[in-house]
Amino acid sequence: MPNTLHLSSAGRWKAIALRVAVGVGLAVAGAVGVLVWQLATEPVVTRSGQETEDALDMEETPFTAGVDYDGTPPAAWKIVLDRPLTPAEQRRLAATVHPEDARDFLTSLGGRTLRYPAAFEGRSDLAQAYFGRDATVLHMDLFSKRKAPLTITWMEVVNLSCHAPTARTVVVFPPQGGADYEGVLFDLARPGAVPIITDEGSHQGQPYFGPRRIALGDGASPGGLRVEAVTQGRSCTWEIKAKYRDAYQHFGSLTLKDGTKPFCAEAAPSRPGQLWYMDASKPDGQQWVPCHVRPEEDTCREWRETRG
Repeated sequence: MPNTLHLSSAGRWKAIALRVAVGVGLAVAGAVGVLVWQLATEPVVTRSGQETEDALDMEETPFTAGVDYDGTPPAAWKIVLDRPLTPAEQRRLAATVHPEDARDFLTSLGGRTLRYPAAFEGRSDLAQAYFGRDATVLHMDLFSKRKAPLTITWMEVVNLSCHAPTARTVVVFPPQGGADYEGVLFDLARPGAVPIITDEGSHQGQPYFGPRRIALGDGASPGGLRVEAVTQGRSCTWEIKAKYRDAYQHFGSLTLKDGTKPFCAEAAPSRPGQLWYMDASKPDGQQWVPCHVRPEEDTCREWRETRG
């Protein structure tokens, strides 16, 4: 610091004041410079941070599927077994009056339940086409951890593989009336099949991905979908190819499975060794008609007509 001893008292105070003013000015100038630099670089830092966040978001798996097969007892059903019923089991079935008791008995023997497809009450053409087929129902929940929105735009059947049914016995409790369900149906008789809408309304029977989409990500709730896989005469394994578009205008696809396994849809054989049909018009004790013994019965003809 310059020597001020040679100055008068007033001069020294002036020099000190000047140095203080210069110091304050330099400090203010420095602070202003820092502020200007921060303001100038803040958009770059923000943009860089957003780009990093977006890149991390895109690294997340677009979406996943959780699948549960529907095990609730259906109103109408077909139960299949891989062996014939023994004479004692046949007598017990014939004496069973209530369908739910018959179902419990057959399930205890290892029987597997097949369903009737949605009734398509609003579309008589589809109702007739699908009535005689076998349906497997699964509930699919679609999840996405991504923060940005994502839309599933298409689904179709892939990796379809079918074989002859293993069942030898079929026991049928036919529908007493139809029912429609909110969801979709995949017709496994058609390779590359797309889901069609089973809900009541003007879109019933139309491809799902046209009037509708499935929105995921951005905190959206999981997308739930009731899926019917319909087949006839052949049991099948299959998977779903799902196409999507994200908020970054990236397009892609994922193959959906039951974990690491394909989905399964079982079919009843068209000509089983034993075929039992419930005919509610008959008196108790005669309701279970053995169509393999009495094929001329009206009920038995219905099975043949729907099975080809």
